[in-house]
Amino acid sequence: MKKMFLIMLLLLALLCRAGTTNVGSIEGSILHSIQSPWVIADETTSAGTEPSALADDEKTYKDVVALIAAASSGDDEISIFNIPSKWNGIRLRNINITKDSGSVVTQIYLGTLGGEPDCDLTYAGQLAWTTGDQDSMYHQIGFTSGGTVEPQTGDIVTGNTSGKTAVIVSVTAPASGTWADGTATGTVTYKSASGTFTNSETVTVKRNNVVMTVDAYTHAASDLVQFEYADTLVVTAKAWGSSWTATSPADDTNAEARIDVKGADVMVIVTSTCTADSKLLVKGY
Repeated sequence: MKKMFLIMLLLLALLCRAGTTNVGSIEGSILHSIQSPWVIADETTSAGTEPSALADDEKTYKDVVALIAAASSGDDEISIFNIPSKWNGIRLRNINITKDSGSVVTQIYLGTLGGEPDCDLTYAGQLAWTTGDQDSMYHQIGFTSGGTVEPQTGDIVTGNTSGKTAVIVSVTAPASGTWADGTATGTVTYKSASGTFTNSETVTVKRNNVVMTVDAYTHAASDLVQFEYADTLVVTAKAWGSSWTATSPADDTNAEARIDVKGADVMVIVTSTCTADSKLLVKGY
């Protein structure tokens, strides 16, 4: 047992030196790995034009960056997600703001930059999601009168009338106005909201426990719109070199797709169909 423990310590030291360890702690001879949280890899609204699947002459990293910049035919909705080096595989879930009626079709492409400026992309598969009824911890709300401090992911907001709190997950680019002029309007996504915000109340924003502003923006609605998980998933596998595993319970619980990324460090997400505001969640393992 002692010899085995020493070997494990040696392996841990080598992994730390290589900078690739997922180990969080050691208890006796047991190594405990660090768990990755669910994060938002893509968010798409139902308004406007959705992009098409990538054409054969668009399947490189630089091609996709150019498509996003050109913003033609909905291509600005394409997302690029950098896959952390410690992730050997990914799990994906979808949430949507409508109950039991939203549908989302997501095209997934994978590639390996490896420190280079460009790489080829491989079409890994199509994921067709249908929303169920299970609520998630994510909420969305409109805002007006932006205030001159632009909120950031991780900021904590407190309603100045209701006293309710939430953590900012993302803020859309202003639909109109500017942050600098205090006229921005758009939507903000929260998680772990403590309750119902009051209609037309302003919010205080804290960042790293420091108050950034006591008048960030005004909520445009009396309550948050809650997202629901997709419970049905149909996977159409494509040319990636490993198989998809899909969970599609169709019973209002969580549908999920899983795949071995085989060293890929970049994922391109093209949401080609979206009937209501949607977010693609991803978690490494």
